[in-house]
Amino acid sequence: MVFGLWSALFWTAFFLIAIWWLSRQLAFFFMSALYLLTRSEQFSVATYAIFFLPGTVVHEFAHWFVANLLGVKTAGFNVLPKVGKKGSIQLGSVSIRGGNLITHTLIGMAPMLLGGVLTVWLSYVLVNVSAMHDAVQAQSLRSIAVYLWQVFQHQDAFVLLYLLFTISGSMFLSASDRAPILQMFLYLALVLTPLYFLGMMPAVPGSLTGRISEVFSVFASGLAVAVLVHLAITALMGGIYLLVRLAVPVRQ
Repeated sequence: MVFGLWSALFWTAFFLIAIWWLSRQLAFFFMSALYLLTRSEQFSVATYAIFFLPGTVVHEFAHWFVANLLGVKTAGFNVLPKVGKKGSIQLGSVSIRGGNLITHTLIGMAPMLLGGVLTVWLSYVLVNVSAMHDAVQAQSLRSIAVYLWQVFQHQDAFVLLYLLFTISGSMFLSASDRAPILQMFLYLALVLTPLYFLGMMPAVPGSLTGRISEVFSVFASGLAVAVLVHLAITALMGGIYLLVRLAVPVRQ
């Protein structure tokens, strides 16, 4: 199925924001429950980092691969967690030396691009996305339930679901990743905005618009599956956190 261009862009952005928000909730529930049980921040962070290790490896590999592809020197590849002074958690890092704004922008965007592609691919492996979309449009709860149940009939269902969950939850960009991207967008806005109002922007061919719509339609549909997975796991972890909080008194 293919959405219109703006519809496809909207749903892609919406599902990305949903996954990002659910990932943050999951991190809170996961580490808070472990901390209440163990009273060890180090153990809680380490366990969370181990759980999301596949996603962290993909995230940092994307930085490393694109940096080397662009000829930018890398000085380290680390997937061990670090806790910052303000309680922020860094699950991994790749040190980069040299480069310019363009290369830093591409390197910063790499985890989102690779993580997004892998997320969508895993979604399509697990689910008949087109049939699921038709069932949702037809409001056929029985058909939706059948397609969701078929996920667990896959030979490697739990491995694929785990990879889908950890990779999609780890593809978002850190503050250092976003900095050159935001700077690049600012420069582009300063250049393109006057051209737009002066009517000097080149027209986008209809064929290209159609291709872009197709790509983002595929992405939106795949990300929708990832959102369902995150909803289920975050709800489960939220329930566990509430049970632990009721069972274990919170120390003042």
